[in-house]
Amino acid sequence: MKLRRIFILIALGVFFASAVLAQETGSPLPSKEQDIFHLTLKDALVSAVKINFQVMMANARLEQAIARISQAQADLMPHIEGVASTSRQSSDLRAEGIQFPGIGPHFGPYNTFDARGRVTLALFDLSAFERFQSAKRKESLSEVEVQKTREDVLALVATLFIDAQRKQQTVKLIQTLLERDQMAFNLSEDNLSQGLGSILDTNKLKSDLDQTKYLLSQAKLQADDACLDLAAALQLPLDVPMVLVEDKAFQRKLEVNVVNDSTDENSPDRALAASQLEVSKADQKTAKADFLPKVTGTADYGRSGESPEHGSNTYFVGLKATVPLWEGGSQQAKLKETKAKIKEDEASLLDTSQQVQVNIAKAREAIVEADDLRKAKSQECQTAQRSLIIALRSQESGSGSVFEVMLAKAQLALSEDEYNESQAAWEMALIDLLHAQGRLRGVVKKEITPVENGQITGTS
Repeated sequence: MKLRRIFILIALGVFFASAVLAQETGSPLPSKEQDIFHLTLKDALVSAVKINFQVMMANARLEQAIARISQAQADLMPHIEGVASTSRQSSDLRAEGIQFPGIGPHFGPYNTFDARGRVTLALFDLSAFERFQSAKRKESLSEVEVQKTREDVLALVATLFIDAQRKQQTVKLIQTLLERDQMAFNLSEDNLSQGLGSILDTNKLKSDLDQTKYLLSQAKLQADDACLDLAAALQLPLDVPMVLVEDKAFQRKLEVNVVNDSTDENSPDRALAASQLEVSKADQKTAKADFLPKVTGTADYGRSGESPEHGSNTYFVGLKATVPLWEGGSQQAKLKETKAKIKEDEASLLDTSQQVQVNIAKAREAIVEADDLRKAKSQECQTAQRSLIIALRSQESGSGSVFEVMLAKAQLALSEDEYNESQAAWEMALIDLLHAQGRLRGVVKKEITPVENGQITGTS
């Protein structure tokens, strides 16, 4: 019984620890007992802001950069230490080059004691100051890296979501086409049995049916793989089925933010390149400062003598100046390296700025093209819907057949799938533009409400 109680306590401890960890990290963990987990693009992006592993790693690098600032700042602050020593020893004066006539060279043993506090302060150390400034620039660089990582993660999650959603829509399309091909094959067999058809036509329809079945199995497999990729990116359980729901309200908000266009000044790629250039310039200043002299002040005070009882208080105050004259050419080589790095970063900043402008221009063109195509496909869907209505009315009046209705349904499914493809291209173009401008995270943050903070908004 005692062993059983121990196992129960351990299980409860693991359960409560997992619950606390999920609450702290804001990880959305739907129960395995739930059959389906519904997810919108907004839900996916809101979750990606808070729980993605790459963002956690970027935040950790930022904390390291902040710690390095304190390390560099320590060189500019006073260093205080306490020193105490006691010993018993003997000496030979000849080791010091001293010899007195009539006196033996060996003396001792004797006791020595020394205890004092010491303060050391860098009075002039420009290289330490520049290292401190360089550490601050690297902190800014880490902050920009965090922002860029968040933007990249959001764009990646949006791409995974739209891709998985399209694959699920493709499964629905092929299921409708399978119903059409199955009905056509059944009618062909009936005609063949009544002597109204040919075996060649039946075999052709059977081949089409088998091909559609194969396409359906492949489409389901691809849809499952895409959902697994999305679930892994969002750290969701992989054994819970997922249905990706269209959120027209969020699509309109994306479109509104795109209409309120901006320049590329907030581009994370450009900001990262500019921040890297600032770091290289700070490193160059540090390399130049290493050629300058350093002045250090030192002071100590303490008791010295044979023992603490037999001694006297003494002090020391002094200045020390050091001038680097030649260190094997390492400082010159370091300065040359920093100059070359600045040239490289300047070229990288120019290239990145041009690439950002190109990406923004391409995204704007893609939005216009996708929107035009979306409107055209919408008209085709309306035409297909009217054809389906006509086929249904013809069936009701007896002038049409069930197969004609099925053909109209299949045509409508094809038109809707083409519209969904244009809709996905349009939505992805919106994401690309916001990502290129560095505004995607800002749009998503506006969608986070206090109720949603720390948990995903998807429902089961």
